[in-house]
Amino acid sequence: METVREICRGAAAVLAGFAVMAGLVVAALAVSGVPVSWAFVATVLGAAVGGGAVLAGSLDAGAVGAVLHGAVDVVPLAVSAAGALVFCAVLVGPLRLSARRAVGALAAIPAVLAVVVAAPDAVAAIPVPAGAGQAVREAPLVIRADTGDTVTGGLLTFAVLTGFCLLVAVLPNRRVVVTAAAAVPMALLLGGLVLAALAAAHRPALAAPALLLGANAVVLAGLGSSPVTLSGPLAAKLSSATGGLSGAGTFGVRLTAVLVLAVLIALVVATVPPGPDRRWPRAGRQALVAATVLAAVAAATSLAAAGSLTLGLQVLVLRADVLTAHLTPAAGAAALAGAVAGGLGGLLGSLMADIRWRDARVTATASGRG
Repeated sequence: METVREICRGAAAVLAGFAVMAGLVVAALAVSGVPVSWAFVATVLGAAVGGGAVLAGSLDAGAVGAVLHGAVDVVPLAVSAAGALVFCAVLVGPLRLSARRAVGALAAIPAVLAVVVAAPDAVAAIPVPAGAGQAVREAPLVIRADTGDTVTGGLLTFAVLTGFCLLVAVLPNRRVVVTAAAAVPMALLLGGLVLAALAAAHRPALAAPALLLGANAVVLAGLGSSPVTLSGPLAAKLSSATGGLSGAGTFGVRLTAVLVLAVLIALVVATVPPGPDRRWPRAGRQALVAATVLAAVAAATSLAAAGSLTLGLQVLVLRADVLTAHLTPAAGAAALAGAVAGGLGGLLGSLMADIRWRDARVTATASGRG
């Protein structure tokens, strides 16, 4: 009976993670005014676990028809971060993670992914000119999830998360490791929610994109990236309209991101009882652990923020791409920022814990004498 309970808890962790992600997607669709449908929700869920999407539409204009084709590969990091946090929290819980619970999670992942990829194609209406009079009409744009990428990305993502949870269960300095690993997704989720709230207050049309992709902007501004590479006939117009696209943030933005992560880690590490170890060796050890873990998580998050977009047109037998965009993150810079933030947060948190618990012991001793 205990085995069945553990397996079910592992499966429940997967369902909880997808339920939270679906809730964020539904909220974004509701804010944007797009009708909430399982097709759109499933498409974004597929992107959140690393899958891409294929675009197809008909742009008929008069006697000559044009067919739009393309592909988009962008991970909505706020959705992914929320799902990862909830999945790990439910999977591990207050107790150590058992192998049976991990098996239940790994067994449930393919079933949930099968439901996601079996969703119908999402169809959106886009305005296009029709005929010589340039009257505007709505043309259907079909958004189809890439089944292979979605399944592969989902299996890999949840397998890595499950493996990390199993590893944390046997590692020393568990609180420091968990804090450093959770700092980045927590900051991304909060940053995305803040950007969405600001957009809703000032530019409501941007609220939904900010909710889904605000965390991506936080990563690119705080951890840095290479400039967006544009090519194709529409590249020059898009570049001039936007004033050039760059994912790199200023030094002040990056410094702020490092300090925010360091403060988050320090506040949590400060709650860990110091134990019998000497102050500075313990502080150095916790700083090293936090720096290593946060550097790895920051680099992985930066890589997940990479994206690409391809749009093309086909007229009769002629087929050509009109716009291609690629965003390449700076994983090395992200790892460096994570190492600095983790090391600083782990060191300060350990010293704060030493002071806090020393003062508590002094107070308890004085109370006993009184």
